[in-house]
Amino acid sequence: MIGQFIKGLFFGSLAGGLGGLLFAPKSGQETREQMIRYLDETTEATLEFNDSVKHLKDAVMVTRKTIDETIPVVTESFTKDLESFKFQAQPRIERIKTQLEQLNQHVTTIQAKTADEE
Repeated sequence: MIGQFIKGLFFGSLAGGLGGLLFAPKSGQETREQMIRYLDETTEATLEFNDSVKHLKDAVMVTRKTIDETIPVVTESFTKDLESFKFQAQPRIERIKTQLEQLNQHVTTIQAKTADEE
């Protein structure tokens, strides 16, 4: 895809340059100098674009590597934290269940006493 873009950029520059030569109102020397400047600028822009694409590719690779290294560590840490929470929460849940059973027994006892008094 990038190769096609560069080819298009090159051929577009070439076609523009030739069109400029054919229809230029300036002298031949001025037109040649202008074309040389234009080709130099286009070449420089193309090289800068290639460098930018290379830097982007490198940055994507570094980011991908960082993600690949980070995800397992984060997943393992999250799993350990979840297991720790379960371990810490389980006794509390058992105490809550015991207290709830005791409360239910008290409610049943109170209901039975109130029913007897009526």
